[in-house]
Amino acid sequence: MTNVFVDCLRIDGSIRCPGDGGFSEVIVFGRHIKLRKDHPAIELMGRLDELEATAEWGIQETNNYEFRVIAAMTAALNTYLATGDDSWLKPIKELISKTCDLDSKELGWFIPGDKGTALLNLLRVKAREAERTAVKLLDDDHLPSDKISELIGMLNQLNKYIAHMIFLSNVRVFKNVNEKIKNLLG
Repeated sequence: MTNVFVDCLRIDGSIRCPGDGGFSEVIVFGRHIKLRKDHPAIELMGRLDELEATAEWGIQETNNYEFRVIAAMTAALNTYLATGDDSWLKPIKELISKTCDLDSKELGWFIPGDKGTALLNLLRVKAREAERTAVKLLDDDHLPSDKISELIGMLNQLNKYIAHMIFLSNVRVFKNVNEKIKNLLG
């Protein structure tokens, strides 16, 4: 069988699959482990999947190269989470290093000016959610804290990368939140 049910069994007319009992067997930082589905590592994998899928949606909606970059960065971060192999971080670090040299027009409170910029803002929010979830991994003494710290740092930099792309895009910037709210309310 070559479909997503390949690891499931038919028992007494019912289908039983791994994970039905609330646990998943996954690889985290190179170790094969069984975790509850509400464990922060599982949650983070899901948040990174969501971030990548949203970036891929942005590719389809706008054909903007930045969405390809964000999808690739997210796939690399998820692979780092699984393998713990630092080589997955190298291309991300190189992209972020190049971006640090680009100056945006201005910074502040903003409203996206088009669909692409609005999607970038959604990705920024998703990256921040993933970072906050990664911090929860620090509570698990069985996971390598140095790898977790590196992942948290890279997620923070991904968030900054996306925010920088927003400010380089079609965005209206305000000096303070009051100006933004007044503009939104007309």
